[in-house]
Amino acid sequence: MSGWLNGKRARIEGECPAIASALAAQGASLVDVGDCDIWVHIAPPPPIKLAHELTHAEWRASLDAGLDRRFLGAKDFAGQCRARGTGGAILFVGAPEQALGADQAAAVGALGNLTKTLGVEWARDGIRVNSVLTRDAGDTLGNLAAYLVSDYAAYVTGAVMGIDLDD
Repeated sequence: MSGWLNGKRARIEGECPAIASALAAQGASLVDVGDCDIWVHIAPPPPIKLAHELTHAEWRASLDAGLDRRFLGAKDFAGQCRARGTGGAILFVGAPEQALGADQAAAVGALGNLTKTLGVEWARDGIRVNSVLTRDAGDTLGNLAAYLVSDYAAYVTGAVMGIDLDD
C-alpha cells in the first residue's frame, strides 16, 4: 500500500527526517509555506532540569514551546482549512510527559487534553487532531505519522498515542 497521501500537501514544523521521509514516500508534497492539507508540529525537547531548579522564565518557555505554539499553529491551520472549505489533519509529536522533567510533563499533559478537545471541536469541520508521544525518531514513528494524517485514519481524532521501543 503506497500513495496514501497522493495529492496532499504537508507542512512540518520542527525536525524529524523519518516523518518527512514517510510522508514523501506516501506521496505527500512537503511545503514550507502556503496552503496545506496536513500540519505536523514536532516540539524540540527542552533541556532537562529538576523542578526545584527551574526558573519561572524556563517554565514559561517550556509551556510556550510545548503547548502555546502548538495551539496557535493549530488554530491558524484550522482557520485556513475552514476558509478553503476543506478538512485537514494535525499531528503533534513530542516526548512522553515523564521523559523530560516537570515543565515538559505539564506541557505534554495539557497537550493530551488539548488534542482530545480540538479533536472533538473540529471534527465537524473535517479537521482531525492527534498526538504521538515518543522518544523514537525512526521508521515506526514515520509510518505511524503517515497513517494518522492519511485518509485511512479518517475516523481517528483526539487520540494520544505512544511509541516505546525500549527493550
